[in-house]
Amino acid sequence: MSDDEESFNHLSDRLQSVQIEDEDASRYYINYISESDEDEAGIPDSTQIDDDIDVSLLPQDLIITQVPNELFINDQLKTEFEAIFRRYDPNIIVLYLKFFQRVRITFTNSLNALHARINVHECNFHGSKFKTYFACPLPIRSTETYLRPPEPEKLFLISPPASPPVGWEQKIEDPPIVDLNLLAAIAQLQPNEAHEVLPSQGNLPKIIIHTCADSEPQDEYSSTLRQKLIKPTLVQTRRPPPTQSQT
Repeated sequence: MSDDEESFNHLSDRLQSVQIEDEDASRYYINYISESDEDEAGIPDSTQIDDDIDVSLLPQDLIITQVPNELFINDQLKTEFEAIFRRYDPNIIVLYLKFFQRVRITFTNSLNALHARINVHECNFHGSKFKTYFACPLPIRSTETYLRPPEPEKLFLISPPASPPVGWEQKIEDPPIVDLNLLAAIAQLQPNEAHEVLPSQGNLPKIIIHTCADSEPQDEYSSTLRQKLIKPTLVQTRRPPPTQSQT
């Protein structure tokens, strides 16, 4: 065997050993989801978390998929389901997404979410083996980073003149005039009741408005007449008589 072949074989052995180590190490990845059918396969125990991992960088939310359909309508199942995760954090916030057939759980810190992610993944729950995933954090953007709209001081409802005179200035428009007495009177009006517009003063009578129902035609003849009055009839223009040249 030549020296080149020995070097190639040695390099292949090293690559194979590295690949095996990577496959074993993938069991300890935070976001790794095992596709094996065995229970708890590919998920490390909570005691195997590497101390070098910065847990604070992980999300605080978990997405639970493949949950039974009865979970969204049965309160007892919801209590049992939440009790599984409250062992790791009693102050969780559970959001049931029935349309997506999944549940979103928010923990108070990333470490509790990590422990629940590791220990509860592929847990059997009423005939279903649900899976857990880290949810993408929802960025909360502050409005201070954007320009604010100008204050509506000048609405420019009245356009300035084309040739403003000397000394003309745009003034701040006055707010609309609100008649509180008129609004109070309108609020007191009741349908199908008499309304007193003006009370009596001395020898002057008071003014009362009585509402009346619309007069509708009762018979077919009145209905036909009303339709004729509403819908105008188009009268066709008569053709003029032929002239001698046309005959």
